[in-house]
Amino acid sequence: MYSSRKEPGKYLLIAFGWMWLLNLPRVLAFFNVISIPDWLSAILGYTAVFGPAIAAFLLTQARAGKEGTRKLWGKGWRIDFNRRWLVPAGLLMPVSGGVTVLILVILRKPIFWEYSLPPAMIVPIGLVIWLLGAYPEEFGWRGFALPRLLEQHNQLASSLILGVVWAAWHLPLFYIEGTTQTAIPFWQYMLQLLQLSVIYTWLYEGTGGSVFAASLFHASGNLTGALLPYWVTNTGRWVSFVILLIPVFFIIYNWLQKGTSTVDYQTE
Repeated sequence: MYSSRKEPGKYLLIAFGWMWLLNLPRVLAFFNVISIPDWLSAILGYTAVFGPAIAAFLLTQARAGKEGTRKLWGKGWRIDFNRRWLVPAGLLMPVSGGVTVLILVILRKPIFWEYSLPPAMIVPIGLVIWLLGAYPEEFGWRGFALPRLLEQHNQLASSLILGVVWAAWHLPLFYIEGTTQTAIPFWQYMLQLLQLSVIYTWLYEGTGGSVFAASLFHASGNLTGALLPYWVTNTGRWVSFVILLIPVFFIIYNWLQKGTSTVDYQTE
């Protein structure tokens, strides 16, 4: 007999276990314990991010069968929401990144453009980020975990809880050569994800539970970071953080005014 009470623990075990175990060889290579070829490191890295999606679909299948997994999959391609939500989902991070770079230029702070993605690679790398990075994470974090948190907590608490878990899930990447995380102190990274988690919840709520919108926001943020390497410097990270505090403040204020969400997220 299936028990939903154990579902959160099972989800974390699968999502974290898959991510951390597949990245273990890469972490050991970082500490020169073993040596692995670059092609294998790349395969492990891309495969590891599927942990949240695997956990989400396995547990949904156990709880609600094929119909449940069909509904979860459908969330990933839902666009039956007000199209105005595509504006923040697709443009909030690029605009924020552009403003951050502008402020850094005005302040005459360095921007290490050598870390920037070449323009010719925007489309192919953008698709890889979206389909092999954003979607596997968002089917789990926003498609599965967030609606279950919202059944027990308000929007802000759900966002903060998920933000902490989401940041902890990324821990192995801080010990793998070439990842974005190696350039950022973990506590700063967690603050950023707590902030972004609020925006994700706002988008997810506004679109009635669309994983498509969440994945678009995720991909646009990662691609922005690849094109505009403001995150390489401490100043750049803090300027970006302060800029994003503006929408986060208004989102939280609106939540406090309206109270608990009444959106039905269909957790199967």
